[in-house]
Amino acid sequence: MPRQHVNGGFDGTTGRSNHGGRRTHVIQLLRDSKTPVSVKDVAEEVGVHQNTARFHLESLVDSGLAERTQQTRTTPGRPKVLYRGTLPNQTHERAQAYRLLAEALTTAVADNVPDAGAVTYAVGRTWGRDLTEPPEPDEAIDEHEVSARLVSKLDALWFAPTLGGEPSAQVASPGGAGMDALVLNNCPFVATARCTPQVVCSLHAGFINGALAELGSSRRATALVPQFGEHHCVARLETVDVGRHDEAAQIPILVAGRAAPA
Repeated sequence: MPRQHVNGGFDGTTGRSNHGGRRTHVIQLLRDSKTPVSVKDVAEEVGVHQNTARFHLESLVDSGLAERTQQTRTTPGRPKVLYRGTLPNQTHERAQAYRLLAEALTTAVADNVPDAGAVTYAVGRTWGRDLTEPPEPDEAIDEHEVSARLVSKLDALWFAPTLGGEPSAQVASPGGAGMDALVLNNCPFVATARCTPQVVCSLHAGFINGALAELGSSRRATALVPQFGEHHCVARLETVDVGRHDEAAQIPILVAGRAAPA
């Protein structure tokens, strides 16, 4: 497979390959390739060992973002396993239609539903709980394992998350003990979120907190800062008193350092 240099190009289905994580880069390669690719192809393009490339490809198959096929052979020998993506390029007519539909619906919600951000935040919390498998009754998991499961879930939904590091000035809170930054390096709905952040970003913030609650975490996202120019957003994670914390209260969505309109 000839090398395809993407050079940071993105269209809303994946994040930048140079800062959205290896999984996102692999998704982009599969999506843009006109023919199925091999483990070796992906390893050479992404710059990883073939075992690492195979791990990412198989994870994408498990997530429904790729499918296996076999090389057609005209000579004796074991056929090579190949992979092709199932996520359409956003320039595809059908993908464009879904994007336009999403924009129309979210705009309608923003314009006609009172306190739309609070409504979609509640929907997001339910979504996060429903899509997250809680620990077994006899299973004790620490915050490190909670973070790993949250990142894995967000990664499967194409957000290309990274956890850790110092929160930006916009996200930092005074004296926030136990504070951390969750960076979503890709927004699958960036065009829609840019138009109606109070609807889309609140939905995603609710998802994060619903998932954290389902996993039994004592941490919650307490603010979300979309960085549309950089095609990512940053969530402030803080340790809270779960017994006293108002789970239903919508968290601030800070666009360019200011709260998005409700």
